[in-house]
Amino acid sequence: MCAHPPGRPVLVPTLLGHESQRSVLHGAPFLYSTWSTQFSPVSRVCARKIMKCHYVCVPSARLVSVSSSQPGMNSSHTGCGEVSTDGTTIAMHRWSPLNDRQLALLTRIGDGADPVTSDSPEFALTARALKERRLITMPKQDGKWQAEITDAGRFYLEHGHHPDRPEPASRKQRSAGSEQRTRPTPAPQKQDTAPSTTKPAQQRTAKPPQASPAEIGAALIAEVQQAGRFLRIPNPSDQERARYRRAFDAARQCAPEGYHLKYSGRAKGDFFLGLLRVSGEDDTEWNRIRLARSRVISDVEDVIAAVTADHSAFEISEEVLPRVLSLLRLLAEQALARHGEITVSKKRKQPRPLLTVHGRTYEVGFRERQKQVRYVPKQPGQRTYDWQRVTPAHRFEPSGELEMLISEHSGYGYGHSYGWKKESADTAKKPLEEQVGSVFRALKARAEEQERARLEREAEQRRLREERERQEAERRRLEAEREERERREWESAVSVASIKAVHAAQAKHFGTALEQWKVAGEIRVFCVALDEAAATSDNAVEAERLREWSAWGKAEADRLDPTMNGKGLASLDFHMEPTGDQLRPFLGGWNPYRPEREQPAARPEPPKPDPEPWRGSIDARQDQGWRYGRQGRAQWWRR
Repeated sequence: MCAHPPGRPVLVPTLLGHESQRSVLHGAPFLYSTWSTQFSPVSRVCARKIMKCHYVCVPSARLVSVSSSQPGMNSSHTGCGEVSTDGTTIAMHRWSPLNDRQLALLTRIGDGADPVTSDSPEFALTARALKERRLITMPKQDGKWQAEITDAGRFYLEHGHHPDRPEPASRKQRSAGSEQRTRPTPAPQKQDTAPSTTKPAQQRTAKPPQASPAEIGAALIAEVQQAGRFLRIPNPSDQERARYRRAFDAARQCAPEGYHLKYSGRAKGDFFLGLLRVSGEDDTEWNRIRLARSRVISDVEDVIAAVTADHSAFEISEEVLPRVLSLLRLLAEQALARHGEITVSKKRKQPRPLLTVHGRTYEVGFRERQKQVRYVPKQPGQRTYDWQRVTPAHRFEPSGELEMLISEHSGYGYGHSYGWKKESADTAKKPLEEQVGSVFRALKARAEEQERARLEREAEQRRLREERERQEAERRRLEAEREERERREWESAVSVASIKAVHAAQAKHFGTALEQWKVAGEIRVFCVALDEAAATSDNAVEAERLREWSAWGKAEADRLDPTMNGKGLASLDFHMEPTGDQLRPFLGGWNPYRPEREQPAARPEPPKPDPEPWRGSIDARQDQGWRYGRQGRAQWWRR
């Protein structure tokens, strides 16, 4: 089909949905590689469409013809491409399995909680790939498209494969098909004879249905919960690591309420999964596990090698070291079966094995019992040292019996502050190797007890929090009722005080006007008397002065008279609005502006009497007599 140099990668479209696009591959020879692209002029438009598809990079590949056929046949189906590498044919069909990105996007579209639209251009290529496989549709409205799942897409999410996937052929048919592909194709000849009868197809064995993403996610969540919400997969293979990543993508939607799933170890090392509480209480433990990947030795063989090189942390002899190593290996096997591990910290001077199981870490220690034997001196009858006055009768030597201590630290501190420990030792009936099962049962009971205590503690904290919230709500309710009651009392007091204040102001203004009217009348009467006196006076100067005083008095009477136009009561509104100062005397201690009580005015303190002039600066009696000794204040040690 096309000339291609060996050793160069070729990019082949994995999705060819349109007939005109497939004709580019079926038609005239062309060369499409990473260094050059050459199409016929007729097919350039279709070539640009092909470039929008997903591509697979296969080194030293040759392009194979793609033809339309029925789904059950060995040849490629419509919408697929084939790449042959060193005699191996890789076919990409519409029913081929989705990759992680496509499966995650299809799951998101199927959930419908977070729609995928043209506002997310980073998903456009993946969405088009799913559309080509008829798993989704992308209808447009107002110039924008939105992805919608089809029945085929729901079938894929439920069963894990495309509904158009053909039934797998039997092994004999597959081997015959491979031989037919490897055998050179003979030149076509004209058939003159009738076609021979063909054997009926063998019965195909039904392939077990694949689990749906929801089932895979629920199974992974159950596995993590069984491991104590922290699951460790020691150094998985690339295929197993990828499978766990795909299961993680499906399990994120299946996390229980109040929890979310996290993982660590995407590319190398151990793979960790953690089911963490959204409240953040498990973040410290998760960060410790995540960061400890570079601080501890987790491989069992490396742990055994570290303890073999330096076992000074154990009180054992060299004779029992192989047995200690076998016990560590047995503990590691049992812990691995329970999703745990045996590690050694790189930061400690002495390697101390750490056993992690059921989400908790314990320190493992060994000690060899000592037995008392009769002391035999090297040279009978002589002492070893001159200062050794007494020869000992007994001495201690290793007995070969082991004691194992599994302890859990209660916190940070100096020395061995163990919060919990489990001791086991060799007995006449059971060696330590037969007690490992009981040790792990005790660790499981301890973990369940701690989990139960944690749940009880959280329930108690939740109860106390709800009690505080209830008390706070009750306090706010009582406070609101008190404020409402005070507001009603204040409004009632203000309404009564307003009537009293208006009446008092009216009485005050009316009394003032009455006094002014009386004064103005008396002034006018007095001015008439002054005019009469001036008329009867013989002295012209006195008469002029009396008339001047009379004129001033009349003007003053007119100013004081409240009955004059625009003066006195005529300038005051009868239905006046009392001010705050006018209301205050009638409110009975209420604030005239807001519903609250006013602090009573502080009573003035009575003046203090002046000190008697004959007294000095102090009221103590003055001793004016003679006293023996030095005068003045006594020293501090004589007081």
